[in-house]
This record gives sequence, structure tokens and C-alpha cells, in this order.
Amino acid sequence: MLATDVFTPSVPASRGFVGRKTEMKDLTNMGLRVPGTQIVVWGESGAGKSSLVNKVLVDEGHTAVKTACTPDSTYEQILAGAFSGTGAFFVTESSEHTDETLAISGTVGSELIGAKVASNISLSTIQGNKREPIARPQLTPQRLVAELGAREYSWVIEDFHKVNPSERSRIAHALKVFSDEGSKYPKTRVIVLGVSESVDELVQDAINVGKRLIDVPVPPLSHDDLGKILDTGERLLNLDFSEVRARLLDTAVGTASITHALALACCSERAVEHASSERVSFTVEDFTEASQSYVRTRSSTVKSRFRSALKVHRKRVYDNTEIILRALTELPESGGTVGEILAVIRRDHKGYPSGNATKYLRELQEEQRGALIRKTSAGVFRFDEPLHHAYAKSFFGPLPGATMPKDKNRSEWDSAVQMLLIARWNDIRDDFSPAEFMTDEEPPEDWQREDRA
Repeated sequence: MLATDVFTPSVPASRGFVGRKTEMKDLTNMGLRVPGTQIVVWGESGAGKSSLVNKVLVDEGHTAVKTACTPDSTYEQILAGAFSGTGAFFVTESSEHTDETLAISGTVGSELIGAKVASNISLSTIQGNKREPIARPQLTPQRLVAELGAREYSWVIEDFHKVNPSERSRIAHALKVFSDEGSKYPKTRVIVLGVSESVDELVQDAINVGKRLIDVPVPPLSHDDLGKILDTGERLLNLDFSEVRARLLDTAVGTASITHALALACCSERAVEHASSERVSFTVEDFTEASQSYVRTRSSTVKSRFRSALKVHRKRVYDNTEIILRALTELPESGGTVGEILAVIRRDHKGYPSGNATKYLRELQEEQRGALIRKTSAGVFRFDEPLHHAYAKSFFGPLPGATMPKDKNRSEWDSAVQMLLIARWNDIRDDFSPAEFMTDEEPPEDWQREDRA
């Protein structure tokens, strides 16, 4: 048993999957077992949506084509990704030769889950017919449901929240086509996954699906549920997390992927690659080093996201994104409501408009601003990851020229980020030069009205 088989921060959990009994029951009984039903699985980033869907599909013996979305994904590209996963082809012309071979490599953002299928396909001509990938004019929901249904495949669309709303709307209407064909293809359905505050935000135009659409919210995991991830690792790999358990779970803040990542980093510190013949007990020092390793290996990505968040497109009365991010650093890692954030901001900016807070909190959840902020199901705004919270605290706060004595109340993220920034502060500060971020030197004539709306 490999440690990377148990702790899986970057792929859906299998052996390390825990909890979610209610969500699994709803997804199975109300979704997969009801022909014609389409499914939306929504919740916070890192809550375990993909792991949940993968687990239920495997348990039910279903196969699905998976399409991963990006901010640039179009309706046609998303359909093409699903088509490529089916291996569907059509005859374009006749040929006198029967020994020609057409090599197809890769897919358009899709893969099969719940089944083993080769990614490279070589197709020989049969009875003189030449076959090629389906052409764009044939990429329709009607054709797709027929191709998937004939193979008893379902379609999983991941990261649906990243897609432009107009493209999401077109996919939402395509759900009706799948519902209408439910009696003909009872094992085929669409499962949409996305980060969202509500199902309406994700597929607001799917009203025409009516009662044939169910939604499964996936809330953050409790300490007890996250602890079961560690329990699984202890049992399968002969480990002992007892000394660092509370610290690790507090640091993860309800996020399964971070729990997996920190547990795996602890294993790396002690060179645990597979089940040990002797029990390995992790110490506080092991966890401190693991946290620092996590921060080091993600520092470039975090810095890039902050660059996107802080970029100034026009001169305004307020440096809105910086003001909001600074305010969030003064709140707990669990975040705060708009009112709580405004209360912090108005200590230094007494006339700061509530409309600005609402507008830029929304922008900070978008890819263009680095998606640094998330809105929880409780209506609370927080950094997307606890690491981002710690980075912001150290970045905006006064950094000493030497290592700061560790405060017992500082989190492991705080300490790890502080050490990283102290070592690389000049380089990082140069990267955040205000002049570089300014893309429009002249403010528009209505800048005052816009910022004070």
C-alpha cells in the first residue's frame, strides 16, 4: 500500500474517501437510480465534490465521461470533450483500401472514469469506409445523448462555475435533452459539479428541466470526518498522527484536499512511501516541516493569484481589492460577513461604500482576480485556502528583517509563510510594484460616481 494511494490531494479520493453518507444516499437513490434525472453537485472548493461523485459512480458500477471546464471553455468545446470521450466516429468517405489506419491521440478535456479505456486509438478502415472524428456541425446534445446512451455512459462536467454564464446557460438547456431521453437511456445522465453558493447560481437557466433536476449540496467536512482520513492512513500505512492531529485538522479548516496534502507531506518528511513494518509517529517538528514544504511548493501559484487580485485597472478613490484583502486578514480564517468586513474597513476608511465591498468581493471570487475569495454556504466570505489567509497577513503586515520569534497563537501557515517571505521579501515586493499593475493612467470621468455607488 503506497502513501500516495491513501492520501490523494490532487485526485478524487478512493481509499481515503470518508463520510458523506447523506450525500451518497441522495446522489444514488434520488439521482443515479432514477432514469431521466440530471444532477448538480455544488459546494465550496476542496469540499470533496469530485471524490463523492467518483465514489458513487464506482459503487453503482457506472461509467462516465468527464469534461474539465476552464474560463475559456465554450459550449461547443464542452460538447466536443464529451464526444471525444465516447470514441464516437462517423463515416466520411468510401475507400478502396482496407489497410489504412487513422491514429487518434488525446481528447478535448475529457477522460473516462469508472472504466479503463486507452487514451490513444488506432482505427482501421472497415469495408472500404474511412472514419474520422465527429465534425463540429454534428456536436449537438441530441447526438451526444445518443452516443453516451448507446454505451450506457453518463457525463460529468467539472468546474462548471468557471464557464462564462452565457455558455453555462446553453449547457443548462441541454440538460432537458438528456431528461427527455431518460426512458430510452436509463443509465445516462449529466452530473454537473461546481463551486457555488446555491444551485441557482450554477444552473439558473435549467428551470425547463423542472422536477427532473436534483441538487446535492456538499458542505465542508467536520473535524470528525476529516479525522477519519487520518484514521484510514493510520490503519493502512501503520502511522500515528495523535501528536499533530489537532494542529493538522485546525489548519485544514474543513477542507479534505488540504488534509490529504498535509498528511502526505508528513509522510514525506519521514520518508514513508508505503505501509511501514514499524509504527511511525509524527511529531510537532514533522508537521512544522510539512507545513513549510506545502507553502514552498505552492508559493509561486499563490503569488500569481495575489498579482491578479491586486492588479489596478483604473485609478480610483480606494484601492478596493487591497482594502478588502487586508480587512479579511483581521478576521478569523473562517472569514466574515459583508457587515463584519465593512466594520473592519471603516476603522480606517470611514466613508467606504458598502456597494464597493459587494462589487469587489464578487470580483475576488472570479478567475480574473485570482479567485482568492470564496463565499460559503453560510453567506460568509473567506480566503479560498487558509494558506492564502496566512500569505495575506504576512504580505500586508510589517515584515522584520530577521526571523520573528514564533507567537504560540500563530498558525502553522502563518509561521511557514513568514519564513518564506522573510527569505524572499525583496524579490516578492518588486513583483508587486504598483506601477506595473496600473493599466490605465487616467481615471474615467465618472470614477467618483462608480466607486461611491
